[in-house]
Amino acid sequence: MTDLVRLLRRIAVTVVGTVVLAVGVVLLVAPGPGILAIFLALAIFAAEYEWARRRLGDVRDLAKTAAEKTATSQVAKSTAILCGVGAVGLGGVLIFTEILPFSGIGAGLSIALAGLIVLATTVYSIRDFRRTRSVTSRNADREIGIITQVFVDHPGEIPPRG
Repeated sequence: MTDLVRLLRRIAVTVVGTVVLAVGVVLLVAPGPGILAIFLALAIFAAEYEWARRRLGDVRDLAKTAAEKTATSQVAKSTAILCGVGAVGLGGVLIFTEILPFSGIGAGLSIALAGLIVLATTVYSIRDFRRTRSVTSRNADREIGIITQVFVDHPGEIPPRG
């Protein structure tokens, strides 16, 4: 019985992951958050497949590196925020007017959602970078304080390593 449940789970994960992946690929060329859908498909596949778990770790590392680059560059931050706000605005125009090609609620919502995702991930990246930098700075200050105290308590001595 457990083999049957495991097989059905594997089939369900494969079907759902494949559908989400196909939607993600379509959204790469159509208006919408294609990369996010592909990442979600990879996360679904990772529930059952080892290759997907390995790739998910690689993608997570790549996303973290990109987030750090965005958080440390004023130009990248400004560009990401401008693109996010622009996408939300374009989504609103597509939803409420018929003046542009592909106008409609589907395209407008997906573009606005993509803009909100850009804004949310940019804000998250900046906050995470500042928090990490703050913790690193506090640790460095604490270590400098310990070293300074050793030299004050024992002037002229070289503290032991370790």
